[in-house]
Amino acid sequence: MKIVHWLAGLAAAACLVSAGAASAQPYPNKPIKLIVPFGPGSGSDILARIISEPLTQALGQPIVIENKPGNNTTLGTELVVQAPPDGYTLGLLTNSGLAASPGGLTSGVRYDPVKDLAYITMVASVNYVLLVNVDVPAKTAAELVKLVQANPGKYNYASGNTGGIAYGGHFKNEHKLDMTHVPYKSVPPGLADLLSGHVQIMVADVPASLAMIRAGKVRPVGVPAAKRYVLLPEVPTFAESGLATPPVMDGWWALVAPAGTPDAILDRLNKEVVKVLETEAVKTKLLQSGIVPTPSTRREATDYQKDQLQVWTKMVKDLNLKLE
Repeated sequence: MKIVHWLAGLAAAACLVSAGAASAQPYPNKPIKLIVPFGPGSGSDILARIISEPLTQALGQPIVIENKPGNNTTLGTELVVQAPPDGYTLGLLTNSGLAASPGGLTSGVRYDPVKDLAYITMVASVNYVLLVNVDVPAKTAAELVKLVQANPGKYNYASGNTGGIAYGGHFKNEHKLDMTHVPYKSVPPGLADLLSGHVQIMVADVPASLAMIRAGKVRPVGVPAAKRYVLLPEVPTFAESGLATPPVMDGWWALVAPAGTPDAILDRLNKEVVKVLETEAVKTKLLQSGIVPTPSTRREATDYQKDQLQVWTKMVKDLNLKLE
């Protein structure tokens, strides 16, 4: 009888061990959702699709991209904040939702980007360019300033992300221009309206606008940077047109997870994403799209976000920037 009880107990223990092993499968063991807080065709979407295929191969599970634009990326950022901290919902988030909006650009932000998120790695950065509809009679940024000053209230300018809002707001404020801001949820619909003439001016990121620029569908009149861009070598800087160079308000991306995600999962993701970003194939694709890869450690990503939050908080205040 004792032997029977002992065998029954051994069988029960074996079942528990088996169940425990099944519930502790190595991460990941199901598809991973990647929240992109901009629409299809945006720079964020381009970046997500370039890295998702090799990352799927490295992790052995599909990376499912979900485009969730809205409220200057705070909508998509909130979805990541609210997700279970199990490594199966990640965010390819930007300075919009991680620094500018919580720094005061967007009202009603309901999360703390320092406390509510875990930073896996920096991913990439991007430059901006000042564009006009081809019917606008301005070839440089300085000519555009004179044109708008001579026609108060006639021109609209579009933005589709934080860099566009910041650079556009600076351009308007710095030169005291009477023009109307038309914000879009993401860059592609703004570019479409720029092409059609519904808006005449736009500051857009290079990845989203490069194809239209090269096709001659929109005209670049200047880059708000200290030196010309490698991908747009023919476009002069603001300084070359006689205008002051704005503060650096270029965009960046970080891969994040909800706060509380286990360190083992964050470390695995950091290792695999950094490897992907350092491959020649991925670097080439990103650079061809106007995106500069910037892989980092978890600590570097965490520190950079905190620093950028301070930078954007000051910038929003100094430039009196608000998302209408």
